[in-house]
Amino acid sequence: MEALSDGHTVAPIIKVAYLHARRGAKTYMFHFGYQSKESEYPQRLGSVRGEDLPYIFGLPLVQGGPVFPQNYSRQDMGVNEAVLNFVTNFCKTGDPNEAGHQQAPPLHPDYGTAKERTRFRLITWETYETTTQQYLSICEYRSAHENDHR
Repeated sequence: MEALSDGHTVAPIIKVAYLHARRGAKTYMFHFGYQSKESEYPQRLGSVRGEDLPYIFGLPLVQGGPVFPQNYSRQDMGVNEAVLNFVTNFCKTGDPNEAGHQQAPPLHPDYGTAKERTRFRLITWETYETTTQQYLSICEYRSAHENDHR
């Protein structure tokens, strides 16, 4: 399944990013491997295609809203805030790391402490170059010890 997934989804995305960067255009690429604890899919490392959409549209910050209600965690809200900061910065300036204005206050009042709210703001999304092929990986960190018990 991983080989089919790579051939069907990953390879074309990498090729498009490569061709876009080769033309000299500023290119950004990300891999969304984060999965909400309350996901409809079985817990495993990674996510399925399209699981980034609720985070791009801000659904964890409104608990899914009336149409897609879900019990999102504080961690889900933090990941969502980071994704939305990157997306809105990119829409405003063409650079996901550059805010057009001062950083906004937390997007959801119930989301964590000041330390939790700012921990993702120090992450830099590097440009995708044909030589380095850097991209942003949005995933849940698990220690080696946790992975042994999964």
